[in-house]
Amino acid sequence: MSIQKLIFLPGKHRLPKKFTKPLDKAYKQCYSVYIVIYTVYTRLGGDIIKITLNAASDKPMYEQIKEAVRNAILNGELREDTLLPSVRQLAADLNVSAITTKRAYSDLEHEGLIYTSSGKGTFVKSPDKNMIMEQYRQRRLAEFSRNAEALLSEGFTEEELINSIKTISERK
Repeated sequence: MSIQKLIFLPGKHRLPKKFTKPLDKAYKQCYSVYIVIYTVYTRLGGDIIKITLNAASDKPMYEQIKEAVRNAILNGELREDTLLPSVRQLAADLNVSAITTKRAYSDLEHEGLIYTSSGKGTFVKSPDKNMIMEQYRQRRLAEFSRNAEALLSEGFTEEELINSIKTISERK
């Protein structure tokens, strides 16, 4: 049996200290495990966006932050030339390491979604829709490849996978 505990802190930006410690061996051996999901509404450049961090997720924290900021940019919640908080400020708001937020920012900069101006800060870049769609397609194809490899290693045949894809394609 798995228990999920949702913590919602709309006015508070820090996770209570009792939830910041990693699960120790005793908790891992129990049947009931608390999964801490931390939802923060943080101010990014005057706009308030929702960032959800799941401490028990297999996805690293920087990936979760990067995904939330990327989605906010692509959905239009963060407009072009919006000033983002400094690495340290965002780290303090989310109660994570500055290294974690620096990694998220540098990955977003590499993707062409944000840019840094020396002495001024980090800003949202006008997203190139074609580039974004191509990156999305590449991520989805890589995810599909990982899933296909997992299915093959579990004993499924290539023929079964191809037939499944054809069946899905025919339904459309």
